[in-house]
Amino acid sequence: MTPASETTQKIFKWFLGLILISIALETLFSLSRLPSPVVARLLGLATLLGLVTAVVLLVVSERRKLELAASAHSLELLEMQREVDKTALRYKSLLEGAGNAIFVFNAESGILEEVNRRGTEMFGYGPEELVSLHGMDLVAEDVQDKFISLVLRVRRRGRVRAGGITFRRRNGEQFLGEIEARLIDLGDEKVVHAIVRDVTQKYRSEREIRQRNRQLFLLNSIVARANQSLDLPKVLTVALTENLEVFGADAGVIHLLGEDGTSLRLGVKHNLSDEFAAQTERDDLHCGGPCQVMATQNCHALSDLHEIPCRMGQLAVADGWCAMVGLPLFAKSRLIGIMHVMSHTRRTYTPEELTFGTTIGNQIGIVIEHAILFAELNLKTDELLRSHRLLEKNSRQLAHSQHRLKQNLALIEQANLDLERLDRMKTHFLGLISHEFRTPLTGILGSAEYLLENCDGTREDRQLLEMIHQGGTRLNEIVTNLLKVARLESNAAAMTRTTLHLQEVLDLVVSQFEPVLAERGQSIETRGMESLPHFSGDREFLTDIFVELLENAIKFTPDGGGVVIAAQVVDRAGLSGKAETLCRFNSQFFDQMGHSCYLQVAVQDSGIGIDEDEQLTIFEKFYGIGDIRHHTSGRHKFQGKGPGLGLAIVKGMVEAQGGMVWVESPFTDAGGELGSAFIFLLPMEEGISQPGLPFMRAE
Repeated sequence: MTPASETTQKIFKWFLGLILISIALETLFSLSRLPSPVVARLLGLATLLGLVTAVVLLVVSERRKLELAASAHSLELLEMQREVDKTALRYKSLLEGAGNAIFVFNAESGILEEVNRRGTEMFGYGPEELVSLHGMDLVAEDVQDKFISLVLRVRRRGRVRAGGITFRRRNGEQFLGEIEARLIDLGDEKVVHAIVRDVTQKYRSEREIRQRNRQLFLLNSIVARANQSLDLPKVLTVALTENLEVFGADAGVIHLLGEDGTSLRLGVKHNLSDEFAAQTERDDLHCGGPCQVMATQNCHALSDLHEIPCRMGQLAVADGWCAMVGLPLFAKSRLIGIMHVMSHTRRTYTPEELTFGTTIGNQIGIVIEHAILFAELNLKTDELLRSHRLLEKNSRQLAHSQHRLKQNLALIEQANLDLERLDRMKTHFLGLISHEFRTPLTGILGSAEYLLENCDGTREDRQLLEMIHQGGTRLNEIVTNLLKVARLESNAAAMTRTTLHLQEVLDLVVSQFEPVLAERGQSIETRGMESLPHFSGDREFLTDIFVELLENAIKFTPDGGGVVIAAQVVDRAGLSGKAETLCRFNSQFFDQMGHSCYLQVAVQDSGIGIDEDEQLTIFEKFYGIGDIRHHTSGRHKFQGKGPGLGLAIVKGMVEAQGGMVWVESPFTDAGGELGSAFIFLLPMEEGISQPGLPFMRAE
């Protein structure tokens, strides 16, 4: 509904209301007693008042509408202004945040109207300075015609893109740029929107890529030609010829390095005198001055050979050359030779050319090394062929020898089986005979003891009974030792580990030898017992070990001598100085020690010592030092000889507990040189085992 129709309806409604009010007043006044003229006047006034009121209300309503419309229009204008500001801010942000330089020129005057931050940074001008400039002021003088042509094309075509334009910064520095411009019609004016990019690095990279591609093409050509043959002289000739062409040189030579890394061996030469080549082969690289190729490990050029006093430079000057380039030949980062190319005229080489020369040297070096290896392979092949002929010549003799060897091995294997069977029979016999001896010995000893306790005979009778008892006791000890050896060999010896302290065991054992020590004027000294910790071991085994070792030490120590028992805790690091000795007596023990701690006990005597040849065999069964004619049944007599079971029992019991035993003779300590020292190691903890005892294996 339009505003005019709304106003008409409101007026109609007001008149209808006035008519109704007039009718109501007329009815009211007709019912009253007022005179007719008064009533008519009142009705007229009421009607007029209603009309005035209607007009006033209508005017107020229309004014309110106009105010609301004006307010809505103002809000709409404000919103439009905000959108315009937002669009301008967005445009400014895009302009300033662009990665390229953006310029806006007036199409008619050429005056710069707007530029972004990247543009000011690229040219080095401030925004105010750039606005005061023309586009011609930003390009080099030699390309201003090209820039004018670009502007004309933009006006004519509306859009253009061009590269390779030299721009000029405020400080005078020039750079290559690429420009993309388009004409924009803004209605009241036309502007040129131009985007400028600095493509100096891009052009430089493209130029380097083209140069590198050319170098790679040359390098591939050189390597391909050199690889056509594996003949070393031909490879060297091709490599030298191609490099002479690359460097524009007149002569060249390749030297291969000798095994010492400094002497030179002539490989090939071109356009050089024999005297020059022979002179270089007689000298090393550093003769007459340091070799720059070896010092820098890179291609090295000398435009004036009088500058560097190296040996090759001196010889080249003497031969009439003016410039020289040295190329190192590498194979897998190893210098194998040097190539020198010479020119009659002075010439300066660029760093890129020298870098390319180094690359050529690396590739050619690999090809040369392949040729050298191929030549060596051919030599080895010839040697192998000669060896093969010799091998064929001797194959029949070898086959015959193998047949005889198999026969001998079969005999040895059978002999080993027989030895094992005999050893088992011997062990079984020892165990059997020991058991058989024990039964009558028990009766003999029991009867002798009974008779000694109840003997009323003469003194001679009692002496005979004592001799019988002593002989039976000695025989019983031998039988007991035989049983111990048999059990150790069959792994049937029962072992019970308990927590022990070495001093407790020694006190008990030493007390048994007090009569013998007093009889022979000897003494037993213990060292280092106070600081020892408790350890895990078998008390009975340890007692037997000390009994046998002390009995042996007393027996071979002269009257009045002394025995020292020293103990300490050691580990693998502490025994590293004796590793060779340990391996001599047990080849696997030292390597299997790990990080465990061991109790080391040494029983040292001041006796006659043991020859080195007998130090390993004394631990075997039934072995005795010296002549058998000196054998005696006395246990403690000086140099007395028993059945030869004591040290075998010691070795078996020590190794059964995870340790090892050895002898050092002569033994030297802080007090001087002694006779012999029997040393054994026992693990401080359980769970350590050693390989089987040597006398358990077949001999």
